[in-house]
Amino acid sequence: MEKRLENLLSALVACNSINPTLAGGPGEVEVVALVAHLLGGFGLTPEVQEVAPGRPNVVARVPGRGETPPLLLNAHLDTVGVEDMDQPFTLRREDDQLYGRGAYDMKGSAALMLALAERFAVAPPPGDLLLTFVADEEDRSLGTEHLVREWLPTLPHLPTAAFVLEPTEEQIGLAHKGFAWFEIDVAGRAAHGSRADEGIDAVLPLGAGLQALAALEIGLANSPPHPRLGHGSLHASHVAGGSAWSVYPAEARLSWERRTLPGEGEFVLESELERVLEAVRGAPGRHRAEGRIVFTRQPHEVDDGSLPVRLLQQAAPEAATVGVAFWADSALLGAAGIPTVLYGPSGHGAHAIDEWVSLESLCRVYAVLENVIAGM
Repeated sequence: MEKRLENLLSALVACNSINPTLAGGPGEVEVVALVAHLLGGFGLTPEVQEVAPGRPNVVARVPGRGETPPLLLNAHLDTVGVEDMDQPFTLRREDDQLYGRGAYDMKGSAALMLALAERFAVAPPPGDLLLTFVADEEDRSLGTEHLVREWLPTLPHLPTAAFVLEPTEEQIGLAHKGFAWFEIDVAGRAAHGSRADEGIDAVLPLGAGLQALAALEIGLANSPPHPRLGHGSLHASHVAGGSAWSVYPAEARLSWERRTLPGEGEFVLESELERVLEAVRGAPGRHRAEGRIVFTRQPHEVDDGSLPVRLLQQAAPEAATVGVAFWADSALLGAAGIPTVLYGPSGHGAHAIDEWVSLESLCRVYAVLENVIAGM
């Protein structure tokens, strides 16, 4: 199995699938064509779904014996950029470590899914196995959004459990935070720096907004922590404004990100936005300010006793249950009513220049998932 997984991963890494909206890459077309070809070679009938122009998913059903409801496996095929990487699309092995862009995040898991497809295509599991290889997780999750909105409603039976195979160091991820992106725009009036009677500074009021963010951050740090995820957090992402030393800035913008916990709903986010916006509006000057929540993704949490957790604990009793630091498509599947956990291999360097995945860990995760699927 080691060599098979290494070969599958090598083929996947060789496909440049850099997310075009993050780093100007070509997207998932080439790697989806490869995955579809391999699935077809296993005797399956893959379905390629264009979720946006030039942005495809590929899904396939491994027919089961009809004894249990289906299970779903999920991995994303897009990657981040490759700046400063040496030969990012050539898989390189050093002892147990397989290096290459996407090897850890998360083409190693896509290779696992292909190996499982090959295994169960010739030995049907108790129930159907649904394989979902998706686009765009690194940005707006267009791929899994399409699955939830367009594909899942067409299935005769909703999956009884889903496994998002993000790298979790072979731990069972029960929860992760959500996030929200905010921005406030301030309007002033441009004038020469010598004309204080005409100019309205749009930048200075952002100081009051930053102070309000600092106070919110202190409040989050002092609030009761989530047992698996700790505290909510925020950071100022971007401050912009002004054009020249001697010109009053006519406009400015403050952007920030908030990482949210289960139970923190839209009302909490709107209240925080209003608090910062009031601070900016209340700063001295004749400026105007408007704020908005630009984009949100909800947090995710699954019960310790849910089916996917029980299945994994039976197959890997030594695996710890944890919360993970990153957001993943698990939140979208969970919100669609499917009990969903994260479970994947060990490695290092997601989004870094020294990205690698452990081959031994890939083999262990394969064995665990094989037992889960065969015994469901």
